[in-house]
Amino acid sequence: MSLSQAIAIFAKAPVPGRVKTRLHTCMTAAQSAELHAAFVADTWERLASVSGVERYLYFDQPWNTFEKLAGPERFRLQQGGDLGSRMLTCMKELSALGHERILVLGSDSPSLPIAYVEQAFFALDQTDTVLGPADDGGYYAVGCRRPDPGMFAGVTWSSPETLQETASSFRACNLTVTLLDGWYDVDTEVELARLAAEPLIPENTRRWFESHPDIWARMGGSVIE
Repeated sequence: MSLSQAIAIFAKAPVPGRVKTRLHTCMTAAQSAELHAAFVADTWERLASVSGVERYLYFDQPWNTFEKLAGPERFRLQQGGDLGSRMLTCMKELSALGHERILVLGSDSPSLPIAYVEQAFFALDQTDTVLGPADDGGYYAVGCRRPDPGMFAGVTWSSPETLQETASSFRACNLTVTLLDGWYDVDTEVELARLAAEPLIPENTRRWFESHPDIWARMGGSVIE
């Protein structure tokens, strides 16, 4: 791998009431914002183990803590209207910097196996685009070798059809598509319980569980040693 490869992590600022709102059934808005921040930090830090790849953190607004984490050269603001427009703008920016393989990841899958990320870049040696299916019908990752202006046209976001519509839009642009192994986003109590059952919980998320033992117990966990 070479540094012509880039990962862009897309995330919202951890503002209470604006992130992880479906988890308000089991925690406060402030707690869900703290959890979201832990997910972003874990995603950023874990991806450092992917060799030969530049990391970028794309936020929806300025946020000092994460600008310090990523550094001013790697912290960027999302630009555009809907999610497709923002991702396309990001891909164009990174392509203009000379990155020949670009992978955009969400921050909702903090335990995503690093092997899946490596699989995405290997696949981009043979295909124009990749999609990492999520259990909810969306995707945890999308990658390309060259961004196409129409690649996200007509996609319905946050829908059970988002993945299939995106794949269809790619093919309509004459781009080949490869699906990666599936994983899950953590947006609901059920998904949080699945994360809590992981044998190796990422460091920042683990610390969050340790500081909220009541929620940890409700997720089916036990005292963290």
